[in-house]
Amino acid sequence: MSELLGRRLRALRRLKRLTQHDLASEVGISVSMLSTIERGSKYPRVDLIKKFARVLDVPLEDLFVLPENNVAKHS
Repeated sequence: MSELLGRRLRALRRLKRLTQHDLASEVGISVSMLSTIERGSKYPRVDLIKKFARVLDVPLEDLFVLPENNVAKHS
């Protein structure tokens, strides 16, 4: 689950044209912590997930939904 969340977070961050530094700064964590989360090595706390959603301006559930073409590949 953490790997899927990490990939989704990275995709949304890039879609919003934010660097890791930008996003990490906005949510109050280090770039290395964000990198660890995006790689799926660490699962963030719920409050941090909520901050990601707020900063990325997406509904919370968007962090857990993969686009249709990715779902088909993993089914």
